[in-house]
Amino acid sequence: MKKILVIGTGGLAREFTSYFSSSSEQIEIVGFSSTNHGEHSSFELPGVLFDGDVSPDSVGTDEAVIAIGSPAVKKRISEELKARGFTFPSFVHPSSVCSDEANLGEGVVVSPNCVISPNVAVNPFSYINFSCGVGHDAIIGSYVQINPGTQLGGGSIIGDGCLIGSGSTVLQGVQIGASATIGAGSVVFSRVAENATMMGNPAKRMRAFEK
Repeated sequence: MKKILVIGTGGLAREFTSYFSSSSEQIEIVGFSSTNHGEHSSFELPGVLFDGDVSPDSVGTDEAVIAIGSPAVKKRISEELKARGFTFPSFVHPSSVCSDEANLGEGVVVSPNCVISPNVAVNPFSYINFSCGVGHDAIIGSYVQINPGTQLGGGSIIGDGCLIGSGSTVLQGVQIGASATIGAGSVVFSRVAENATMMGNPAKRMRAFEK
């Protein structure tokens, strides 16, 4: 029986709880780590609620999954937890098809009904939400959030820390720079600069939305 600590108690934590319970793997959620006590009780999440100051000894396992969508927050938390001795297994829901030739880094989660094609590389701590397709030879950076229904063409490259909105399409071979945001439903035909926000079909840069 694999024992997992879930970091976070929001909507993504509830999704992960559902995914683990329907997995063919035997996974026990020992609890959740969060400072938001109200979410844990109101959502009736299983296991114990731990505060943010956790260690493998205090929770009874060294394996954790980070159920937080923000790439920047996820990066900070993963670095803190690694320093405390936690490890981060990857997880692919049994309803998804993941090629044996794909390479998934630590902490990667692939939700239900996804297809991960041959020679795809998904780097650490990226999250692929449900009903996504990733074409052959695509590269997904670290701490990337890919929202439901996204399609990434073969050979596309998604930089570290990107946020890809629901229902987006990135065409074959297109490169998206680090920390870019792609709005929901966008179709990306050409290279995207780092930190850019893109929306529409065809996707155009929306500087008014950039920090």
